[in-house]
Amino acid sequence: MNGSALPPIDRPYPSKLFVEVTTACNLRCAMCVKQSGPGIPDEHMTLATFQRLLPAFATLETLLLNGIGEPLLHPLLEDFVRLAKRRLPENAFVGFQTNGTLLTPERARSLLAAGTNIICLSVDAADPALFRSMREGGGAEDVNRAAAALNEARKSVGSPDFRWGAELVLTSDTLGELPRVVEWVGERAGSFLLVTHLLPYREESVPGVAYNPNVDETLSFYRERSREAKRQGIDLSRYIEAKWRFRPVERGEETVAFMENVIAEISARGLPQHVPNLVAHDEERYRLLEELFRRCGESASRLGVELRLPSLSPRNKRRCDFIEEGSAFVAASGTVHPCYFLWHSFTCHADGRVRPVDALSFGSVNETRILDIWNGPEFSAYRSEIGRYDFPHCGNCSLAPCDYIERHDFEQDCLGNSLTCGSCPWSVGVLQCLR
Repeated sequence: MNGSALPPIDRPYPSKLFVEVTTACNLRCAMCVKQSGPGIPDEHMTLATFQRLLPAFATLETLLLNGIGEPLLHPLLEDFVRLAKRRLPENAFVGFQTNGTLLTPERARSLLAAGTNIICLSVDAADPALFRSMREGGGAEDVNRAAAALNEARKSVGSPDFRWGAELVLTSDTLGELPRVVEWVGERAGSFLLVTHLLPYREESVPGVAYNPNVDETLSFYRERSREAKRQGIDLSRYIEAKWRFRPVERGEETVAFMENVIAEISARGLPQHVPNLVAHDEERYRLLEELFRRCGESASRLGVELRLPSLSPRNKRRCDFIEEGSAFVAASGTVHPCYFLWHSFTCHADGRVRPVDALSFGSVNETRILDIWNGPEFSAYRSEIGRYDFPHCGNCSLAPCDYIERHDFEQDCLGNSLTCGSCPWSVGVLQCLR
């Protein structure tokens, strides 16, 4: 069986390559990992390092030239695109995401002439004031100008297959902007809108998280039982108060008994649960989010915009798109990583708890050939272990603090796995990226 007939996870080569051409950026966006602590130093990938990736290009389906930096800051970006296009299969595409501030009409034509197939603009709000507050140093006029430049370049260069779209980071502040950004993309002939939730890198950002923290299957069951309790005049949101007798609760004993039956039923189904998050569930807010996503889906369909929405809550049945689609991530320095989550070291506050994350590298292309790294025992074993999906749902565990994940130098999780994936927000569908 040749490589292309195998699932991407089993092929002897990567099918998707994410290449961080630079870690430098000209903006200071509040939601970015670059602003999360001691900082990630600015670095451009060298031509020599990029050339060491060329042996993997012949079998690639996708090449994305961005990481945490702004790709348009790299002086050799078009050279990288041209080098890649000469070696990629005819149906493969090259693209990147940009904040759009440097995307002049001249630069747009240059990029499309070099062979760029797809560009994603960061558009978190249509309201100019909110846009500026989220992307320090940028403005809505930047992406307006960038969209116009891309449309003009598509015509003048003669690139009918070129596509551009936008990404929006959904927060409590940008919920009302989502319908407006859908309209913004459609009115400007954009092709797609990618929506992702916020990963809070700082504690003060936690209130901005818009998704429900409870696993979808657990939440669905809880919502059903909560409605039943409400019909009986029982308010499950008072369970903690009633259980620990913080203050008098009407029908407190019945509240505790009902909720503890719910807890037992969830456990019997083998579902993860975080009891404080369950009883804090805001049904009205959740229904408003469901309705928002429904309306935006209808609007996008009417406008011909491909809309990729995240999950409203973490999925119980996880899927690592990066591993399943045969992805490898190359940092500006040349080190090779398995995914966005483990590309850099940082600290985040996912699900309201401190989560230190250490970058995981399988080697550097400056020392070892890219295909040898891909087929090496460490990366191969990693892909195999991920594919079993037998790690815990750390974000839906009621035990906190957790000595397993709330520390650097991760050794194992509570099930003995050597992977840090139990707290990954990508595998549960709440975070998305251009891929």
